Amino acid sequence: MASVIPSVTTACTSVQTVIDCLRPPASLRFTHVYYNDADPWAHVMAWISLAPQTICIVYLTLIFSRREIETIILFAGQLASEVANHLLKRILREERPKYGSVGDRDNLGYGLPSAHAQFMAFYTTYLCLWMFLRAHHFSAQKRTSRTIGLVSLTAVVSYSRVYLFYHTWKQVLLGLFVGTITGTAWFVVCVAMRELGILDKILDSVPFRSFYVKDTSHYRSFVRDEFAQWSVGRISYLTYFSSQRFYVVERKLR
Repeated sequence: MASVIPSVTTACTSVQTVIDCLRPPASLRFTHVYYNDADPWAHVMAWISLAPQTICIVYLTLIFSRREIETIILFAGQLASEVANHLLKRILREERPKYGSVGDRDNLGYGLPSAHAQFMAFYTTYLCLWMFLRAHHFSAQKRTSRTIGLVSLTAVVSYSRVYLFYHTWKQVLLGLFVGTITGTAWFVVCVAMRELGILDKILDSVPFRSFYVKDTSHYRSFVRDEFAQWSVGRISYLTYFSSQRFYVVERKLR
């Protein structure tokens, strides 16, 4: 009986080895980017194409740290846009120019429309509409500079997908178009929710009140407010510290 157990173990190990050879390990595609390592510019484009993933991390960080309903709304719309992109790809079924051929195990899916271009177009469109129509505390210079930055980032990320042979120009342009339409539509829906009082009811619900979710981003800057609070607290602390030092010195003199 003792001699049978090692034989069974060896057989199981051999079978597992065969399975591993037939089916190699999967890749986490969240940050997986193919590029030509002989081309330094392709390396740069690969890093630039990770902008949507970076923005998702920023979304989650802001949601947990700031608890602003505007950020939650924008992130929810971003996820809805990604679902729309997934459905459109399944309907249009256009292959990518290089990566993701149908039938390949490492298939990255269909390429029309480009998810990266759609993501960035949605993000840029919504934020630009919000800055010009909702963010009353933003100066004209800040609106202009941030719009230029967002549009430039969207253009570079979209170009990176063509440069790395993940998409054709047609796929990227359609992604930009769909992202712009969905971003505009989502902004209109959110404005309607505010006007109809739906957003106030959501904020007054138990889950949102329990997590201290607020709606202040459209009329105040948390960076400026926190700096003002810090300045007042710092002055109070320095005043108290100076008075205590004076009191100690005075006692010593006595």
